[in-house]
Amino acid sequence: MSRIGQEINKVRLKKGKTPKQLAKALGVSESFVLDIESGKKIVSDDMIGRISKALDFELGPIGLFASDDKFAPGIGNNDSVRPVKKVAPVVSNEPVQQVWDDAFGNILKTVPVYGYKMDRIIDKKLLPIEKNKVEGYAKEKVFYLNIEDTDMAGFRIFKGDRALGILENQIDKDGIFLIEYNEERAVRQVKKLQGDKLLLVYNRGTLITETVGTKEVKVIARLVKLEVIL
Repeated sequence: MSRIGQEINKVRLKKGKTPKQLAKALGVSESFVLDIESGKKIVSDDMIGRISKALDFELGPIGLFASDDKFAPGIGNNDSVRPVKKVAPVVSNEPVQQVWDDAFGNILKTVPVYGYKMDRIIDKKLLPIEKNKVEGYAKEKVFYLNIEDTDMAGFRIFKGDRALGILENQIDKDGIFLIEYNEERAVRQVKKLQGDKLLLVYNRGTLITETVGTKEVKVIARLVKLEVIL
């Protein structure tokens, strides 16, 4: 804080005026007054005159404070003066993972891990991008699915494993899919039958099959690779 700024601050406080009230009397913004008091703005003799009139106190020309400000800023006035509170730097709450995403966005893909509902991300994993693809698939469609049950234990797909999934909405060939039918989501082996029929297969220790119409099933994703969590 400069000497003139200290003086203005001290007089304003003695007069019981807030920065906002002083600013209104001067026809300036509150931040302008605070900048003058903190020494961030150089105040002219004309402005000192206006402030003196607003505070009903003769501050004197700025030249009286110049030498002290130059050689000993902030020294020589031991009166009780309210210091200008320093604003702490804003610390970004941006997740560290996002910083890595930005830095390596062209070579690494942050692949989300979902449960069957896919309503929230439960984990993330970085995978390399090659020719704008991840594991040979469009990077925008890739995700991991956390296996939530033992329906596919007979296929060596166990609860807690993770399967690499590709978002798809139709079945072009037989495979393992995340589907929705009977208002529930499940992982099933799906085989195309003649006409508009599909064979759904799962195995909890006993092989179980079910034939359904294609319109009864909503295809969400095809699972292409299994990752076993030890």
